Amino acid sequence: MSDYNTKAKEIINSHQFVQFSANWCPDCVYANSVWSKFGVSDKVHVFDIGNLSKDEQAQWRDAFESVSKIRNLPTIFVNGKAWGTESELHKYESKGTLKDELSKIGLIN
Repeated sequence: MSDYNTKAKEIINSHQFVQFSANWCPDCVYANSVWSKFGVSDKVHVFDIGNLSKDEQAQWRDAFESVSKIRNLPTIFVNGKAWGTESELHKYESKGTLKDELSKIGLIN
């Protein structure tokens, strides 16, 4: 297991809510806007690789994919497990159930 894999697991397991992200990623910007909309930005640990070298970004993406089996940015983790991506946020938002889903995972009251 690479050092990146070990660190990725540590990041995921040391925070209740984690978003693997990049500042250049439009879907990540959308996810961040959801956290802001619900006033929970301070509860989500955003691990942003956007300012790293391309090589480091690739290493981190490989590591998070190895750990979660998801390569998308953003990948959202809850209690150490992959919860989904921006696709879930969009799906729940379009169904009108986003607030309920975020309540179910304990992100909002």
